[in-house]
Amino acid sequence: MANLFKQSRAKQKNKTTPSQAQTNTKGSARANAQVAGLRFKKSKQSKEHNTAQDANNNAITIQELDWMGQGVARGATMYFVEGALPGETCDIEVISSKKKVVSAKTISIQGPSELRQPPFCPVFEACGGCQLQHIDADAALAYRDNALKTMMERQLSIGSGVWQAPLVGPRPQYRRKARLAIDARNPDNIKLGFREANSNKVVNLDTCPILVNPLSTAIGPLRNALEGYDSARHIGHISLIAGDNRAQVVIKHTKALEDALIETVDAFAKAHGLDVVLENKQGRLRSVGEAQGLIMHTVDGCSISPSANDFIQINKVVNEKMINQALVWLDPRPNERIADWFSGLGNFTLPIAKKGALVQAIEGVAEMVRRARDNAQQQGIENVEWLHLDLANKANVEASLQQGFDKVLLDPSREGALTVCHALVKALPKTIVYVSCNPSTFSRDAKVLINGGYEMEKAGVAEMFPFTHHMEMMALFTQRQQ
Repeated sequence: MANLFKQSRAKQKNKTTPSQAQTNTKGSARANAQVAGLRFKKSKQSKEHNTAQDANNNAITIQELDWMGQGVARGATMYFVEGALPGETCDIEVISSKKKVVSAKTISIQGPSELRQPPFCPVFEACGGCQLQHIDADAALAYRDNALKTMMERQLSIGSGVWQAPLVGPRPQYRRKARLAIDARNPDNIKLGFREANSNKVVNLDTCPILVNPLSTAIGPLRNALEGYDSARHIGHISLIAGDNRAQVVIKHTKALEDALIETVDAFAKAHGLDVVLENKQGRLRSVGEAQGLIMHTVDGCSISPSANDFIQINKVVNEKMINQALVWLDPRPNERIADWFSGLGNFTLPIAKKGALVQAIEGVAEMVRRARDNAQQQGIENVEWLHLDLANKANVEASLQQGFDKVLLDPSREGALTVCHALVKALPKTIVYVSCNPSTFSRDAKVLINGGYEMEKAGVAEMFPFTHHMEMMALFTQRQQ
């Protein structure tokens, strides 16, 4: 697997790619692409593709990638094509169509792109965990970064010099938390892995190259430990979580598990240096044996201690780069009043507080607030006020922000922070740093801030989820000069 990421690169000429993507994996693109299970046709050299769609009405030529990594063909109708790369002419199957926008998937390709590469995972075609193993990783990031920059320039009219270089981490082996699906209808032949794309079928895995090594190597032995026990049917899913000190296997079950199964899983866990936690239907957690709490170090000597169901940033390296960038942009000073909304366990809160600022951390999950407060006290961090608040309640949000803050950090879920942004343009802190895992809701919220008197001073992507459609981004807003 590692060899695929050490292949030599050759400069390419006459390619319509961003300058950063002028690289090429070694070997035949046609041979490489066939690994992905697509059909290939000889290119018709005499035919010019002046429009997105060919005369046969089912082949299109791809010009670029969107920020999710889908192939884009522009013309009278715009096509977004799963599995297609720039420069490729593809036969497609339409998935959905609305007005002049079509979503489709690739069926066959006439002349594969030199950026196309063989997936490094043997189940990539079936598994729904990854979508972008068929393209050189650096090229994929360059295209997607450029697409997101273009989208923000168009939707938000941002100026030159705003867009920053991407924050990048390891590829692959970056994911430190995963939820595995299980099919135990036949306890003697259990399937454990991720689901197929748009399906409930479970793709059986022995390892997963996206996961950090302690989690990846546990999958096959864990499945073997579960096989043969009838009560395995009562397992809903299994979460794997890697801290910096230990890794955990969290088994969610809907009915009681037989003692022999628990003992076997405990023996497996001890052999692999893991802890086992059982979660019943009501969400109560019970450790098997002497399980240790997880510790995840961040920056400046700070750490968080997540429980099984807590939200964490799954890419350790990129998360640390995001925290450091947030600290530079926010520039917290001693005794400044700073609010951290959607604060979770204090991923950003604690490093901000370490700079001497007076921080109010606001979170919508009461149990996370309690654990974050306890964790901060254990680290001797006392200059944080931890609040549980309904983050969608307009009156509560406005009342909280009326206390007056110099600066604010937002790190919402995919739904965004619309209610908070409407309140911020009334409260008018001088600086806002917005961390987003959904560029679409970020763009919506950014319009509220910009229309309310802020300008986007800096923005850029963080490659939190390589080889998938997802993309993290960050932006710095400051009050517009009158």
